[in-house]
Amino acid sequence: MAWSRFAFAFVILACATNFANAGKRTVETAANEMAVEVYGRGLLVARGSVNGIGDVRFLLDTGATNSSIDRSLAERLALPGQPAEVISFANKLSLTQTTLDEITFGPERFEDARVMIEDLGYLSASCSHVDGVIGLDLLRKKNFLVDFGRKRVIFEPGSGAGMHSAPMRVDERLVTVQVELDGRTVWMVADSGTPGTVIYEAALKDMAANYRLEGAVDAQTLGGPIQILTGIVPRLRIGGMDLNREVALVNTLSAPRPSGVSGYLGLASLGAKQVEFNFATYQLLWKR
Repeated sequence: MAWSRFAFAFVILACATNFANAGKRTVETAANEMAVEVYGRGLLVARGSVNGIGDVRFLLDTGATNSSIDRSLAERLALPGQPAEVISFANKLSLTQTTLDEITFGPERFEDARVMIEDLGYLSASCSHVDGVIGLDLLRKKNFLVDFGRKRVIFEPGSGAGMHSAPMRVDERLVTVQVELDGRTVWMVADSGTPGTVIYEAALKDMAANYRLEGAVDAQTLGGPIQILTGIVPRLRIGGMDLNREVALVNTLSAPRPSGVSGYLGLASLGAKQVEFNFATYQLLWKR
């Protein structure tokens, strides 16, 4: 089984307003920088190329195990494909995988990159049209910092002095960060592709945590439309800093939830101006 989008891949439709004015003008960047558009509560879109075709729009998604391209782009390039079974939002899906001759974004360039072919139209609800997703498989190659104010991603940014920090774990499928929930340590996917905090309801029940359901919102996933519960959880902290206790609650469906993972922490949940993924020191760092 190929683990492509290891569970996340949904966008809450209620977050999709008031953010259409992401900059489209040409901007100058340093050699280690990449301009990004910022949508919703911190969703990042960058421009790049695939097999020589330029102006390709990519969502940057550390919650996606593998990078992917939209089916329409794959058809335009006449790419051959092989069947693959993947996990998306705890659902098993049958998709197609292919190998790209070249994929670029900002200063980064990769050859012979294996990607999934997916129908990415569901992402337009929150971050306009995208042609692909840059996942953890490519993003973890270098440390990088997201500067939301300057709308930049900076690769190998420096020391991170004066920033808050929390321990990170990284493997081939996931990057998780240590969070404190109701006084207990849990691990959540550090996810640049989600607009908020998402917690598996089963994880709350396993730890007998006291939580309150508030309502529901509509959402779109790779597998189709779903309804997400909203709720208030006990004290939620990271790196000694309190987080908003209002979260989305989800349940696994046709596949088990990732072992040892309690949910997904969107970058916007940190309320930060800058967020850094340091894969060398295994730290998530941020500055408010």
